[in-house]
Amino acid sequence: MNIDEYIRFDDINKQFTIPSGTYSYSDVVRVSVLNEKAKGKGIPFTAILPSGPLPFGILQDPYLFVGVKVVLKDETVLAIYISKEKTMVNTDQYIQDRKVAEKIKEVMKNVCKI
Repeated sequence: MNIDEYIRFDDINKQFTIPSGTYSYSDVVRVSVLNEKAKGKGIPFTAILPSGPLPFGILQDPYLFVGVKVVLKDETVLAIYISKEKTMVNTDQYIQDRKVAEKIKEVMKNVCKI
């Protein structure tokens, strides 16, 4: 599982780079894997969905994107979207995307010491 297409770690300078920019390991306070409802992109992770089965009738459009939410000390929210296409819970794509997201979370927690 290669996470380099989503995030690059620079252990010498203690920084990571994602499509939105380069950030310091020491600025990270929280990392989580979330499902975001597949509607128009706005502020990251404001429309999140559970990772398990959804109650009947809760959604008419159950599509989502899997991503990693990174919160910095200044409360900036960074989004690392893993899903290239919208997906649904428990599909092969969803399961693979969750595995990649969980790996990124695990590595970030280790290098950022959180």
